[in-house]
Amino acid sequence: MSELWDVYTIDRRLTGKTCVRGEQGNLLDDEFHLWVMVWIKNPENGKYLISQRVADKEVDPLKWETVAGHSIAGDSSLDAALREVYEEVGIELEPESATILATKVATTFDGQRHNWIRDSFYFETTKEPDLSKATTKEVLQTKWLTFDEIRKMYERGECCLNMGDLYGFELNPVPRDRYQDIIGQVVRGKIDRPMGTYHSQYKNLYYPVNYGYVDGVTGGDGEEQDIYLLGETTPVEEFLGKVIAVYHRYDDDETKWIVIPCDAEGTVRSDIKIPNKDEIYAQIAFQEQFFSGVLVF
Repeated sequence: MSELWDVYTIDRRLTGKTCVRGEQGNLLDDEFHLWVMVWIKNPENGKYLISQRVADKEVDPLKWETVAGHSIAGDSSLDAALREVYEEVGIELEPESATILATKVATTFDGQRHNWIRDSFYFETTKEPDLSKATTKEVLQTKWLTFDEIRKMYERGECCLNMGDLYGFELNPVPRDRYQDIIGQVVRGKIDRPMGTYHSQYKNLYYPVNYGYVDGVTGGDGEEQDIYLLGETTPVEEFLGKVIAVYHRYDDDETKWIVIPCDAEGTVRSDIKIPNKDEIYAQIAFQEQFFSGVLVF
C-alpha cells in the first residue's frame, strides 16, 4: 500500500489533502510535505548514533547518516521522529525528551524547486540500537561516534550531505542565555531592502517582507545587526519595533532579529498581527532556506 503524507501550507497548516510518497513533485507552490532528521547522543560519552544505509538504497547506498524520514498522514513531526527511530534502529525514545535543534522551510533550496518543511530533533539516551527490532530494514549497521570521528568520515565523503548540519550544532550552538538580553528590546533602524524589491547582487532573491538593520548595533559579521520587520503590509524606510525572537544561524556568523512594529514603550500597534512560530519560519524562508537555523523566543 502506498505511503500517504499530509499536505501543509508553507506556514504548516494542514490543507486536508494528502500526497502519495514519490509524487511530491506534483504539489502546488503553496503545498508542502513534512520530514524529520533525528540526532541521538549518549550523554555519558558524548557520542552520536549514526547508521549505514543498506546497499539497495536508490540514493546514497552504503553511506552513513543519522535517522531521518517523512511524516506520514496523521503524524506530527515529533510522531514521525519517534516512529522513524524505532523503525530504523529499534530504539524507543520518550517524547518529553525531544528538543528541536533546527527547522527549515525549503522552496528553491540548492537551485531546485522544493516543497518541504523539516524539523531536526535532538534526543539523549543510553539505550542501545537493536536492529532485530527495526521494521524497515533500511540500516546495515550502526555506530556510536564522536563529532570529530563523524567529521573525518564526512570529509572523506562517507556520509550523506545533510550530516553536515552537525558541524553547526556542535561548533555554533544556541547560547546558554538563549538571547534573553535581546528578546523584548525596543529597537529602531532603517529598511534597506523593502518588501517587493530584489537583492542588488542576487537578482533572483525577492524580498516579500521588509528587511533592514538596527541603528548603532553591530552583528556577528561586523556590520549592522540585520532584522526582519514582520507585520507591515507595505514597504517602509524606517522602523521602531520590538524584538520578539532571534533566528540563530548555525552555519553563519550572523543572527537575525525578528521585529514587529511598536511604540516607544513597546506596545504593539493595534493593526499588527503578531505571527506565530510557523508563520515566522514561512515568512523568512525566502532567505533562511539557504541556512540551518532555529527560532529562539
